[in-house]
Amino acid sequence: MDGYIIRSTGSTPMVEFNPEEGYLDITGVSTPDDPLSFYGHVFSQLHKFEKYKNEVITINFALKNMTGSTTYIYILVKKLISLANANRQIVFNWFYEKNNEKILDAGKEISQHYNHPFKFVGVYKIKQQLRQAS
Repeated sequence: MDGYIIRSTGSTPMVEFNPEEGYLDITGVSTPDDPLSFYGHVFSQLHKFEKYKNEVITINFALKNMTGSTTYIYILVKKLISLANANRQIVFNWFYEKNNEKILDAGKEISQHYNHPFKFVGVYKIKQQLRQAS
């Protein structure tokens, strides 16, 4: 398997990357001291999506805070969109806590900036792992 999990800390989100199954989940607080180092690792692994013939790659963002890492989220989205082709669709789901308009607005701005649709999903509480959410 080419995927990995990075456990969250107080300032970094959980990252669950599974190119074989065609998904990337980023969940939690994204305020790393060194966002380039943190997101650089994620960037360096994105090529693994191309190894598999998934017709859809699903990207789930579920962030509570992204202060200091917004630029890197933009870069990540741009890199992911570049993986789309005639045989591969990139789907973005942007989860946000219903009382956190700032995160919702950030997702809308990124979607508009790249002219790529996002599905916005309001939840009461961001759970640590999306795949284990009930």
